[in-house]
Amino acid sequence: MIYLPAAGNSDPEADLHPAILSQGVLVVDDNHVQRANIRASLEAFGIHRIHEAADGASALQRYRSLPVRPAVVVLDLELPGLDGIEVLQRLGDDRHRPAIIVASAADEVLISAVATMVEALGVPLLGAFRKPVPTAALRAALAAFGHQASSVLHAAAPVTEIDPAELHQAIRTGQIRPFYQPKISLQQGSLEGLEALARWTDRAGNSIPPSRFIALAEQHGLIGELTLALLDRVLQDMVQWQAQGLQPAVAINLSATSLVDRNLASDILRQVQAAAISPRRVSFEITETALVADLASALATMSRLRLKGFGFSIDDYGTGFSSMQQLSRFPFTELKIDRTFVHGASRRDQMRTILQSAIDMGRRLGITTVAEGVETEAELHLLKAMGCRQAQGYLIARPMPAAQVSDWIHHRASAVAQLCLQPSTMPS
Repeated sequence: MIYLPAAGNSDPEADLHPAILSQGVLVVDDNHVQRANIRASLEAFGIHRIHEAADGASALQRYRSLPVRPAVVVLDLELPGLDGIEVLQRLGDDRHRPAIIVASAADEVLISAVATMVEALGVPLLGAFRKPVPTAALRAALAAFGHQASSVLHAAAPVTEIDPAELHQAIRTGQIRPFYQPKISLQQGSLEGLEALARWTDRAGNSIPPSRFIALAEQHGLIGELTLALLDRVLQDMVQWQAQGLQPAVAINLSATSLVDRNLASDILRQVQAAAISPRRVSFEITETALVADLASALATMSRLRLKGFGFSIDDYGTGFSSMQQLSRFPFTELKIDRTFVHGASRRDQMRTILQSAIDMGRRLGITTVAEGVETEAELHLLKAMGCRQAQGYLIARPMPAAQVSDWIHHRASAVAQLCLQPSTMPS
């Protein structure tokens, strides 16, 4: 087994999703014996709508021409003519994409790379295996369908463009508010802080994801105003928590384009001082892949804030091309490891090696390592065994409004602490 999603329902004994039973499975392999073996396994699972193809071109033609498109495609990579990788790329261009199970005789490194490619294409990946695929592994992969393949079940909603004036109005009227996701110590299980994540709920009650408005704010010169508006709301929440006897540290995302604003440091200091909040309880996360056009101004802004006690985190570590240079140039106090290296690390040797390297890098530099996107107990215990300091993700808590933070601390944090205190070992 190279890859099997751990998130969602992957219990091999669970009932298969109705979409698999009603829409069926397409098996693509140029070896008729392999196709027959997979068909026999699928029939044993109670799947009777099974289609077959022996090459890539036939597979695409069959998938697109069927009146009911298969929910899952079991795909070999080595195919005559159009190979399996080309098939995956073309399926990635379709609006309605099937869930994929990769089955190949290629080496594990190549299969792992293809698995990463499939995820990058946005195609639901249920599993990636060396042939012959064990029956139990095939069953477990199919059982993960409900979580991994929601795009198969629902057509994508049309996305409308956001008017910059609408965004500006949303910032000024407080429609964009922080939601908070806890960060916990993997060694003690204690709450180490919260990350403030921008959430926009418009007047009609629709939720607009940050991916749709952060870049827009940067393009139209609104990112500084958005940052200061969020900081103001975060400080208000911190004051309220403080009145309840709670003093969590809070991290706020900061666009690298804001760093060149020479007034930013003074504006931040003024707001924090007015709220009577210690700068040591506030930190800023800067995405590694962001380009800094004016290095001198960016360093001046960060250094001024660091002198006052604010912390800085390099966010999404490992996704850019200048990681070492960024770490050497800027006064970071924290290294956040991108979720792409966390997911699958317990099942992919290559991912585990990269993850360990990032954790070791943080330790050698004397800065805190935080793993993002932790969704399973296996990931949490692996990170703890590797020496990672902190973690956040859906396993610990989903982002929540400020009003729910106190309740989480009083009623859920202890369960997370107990999970962290369980013995952790590296996978064999």
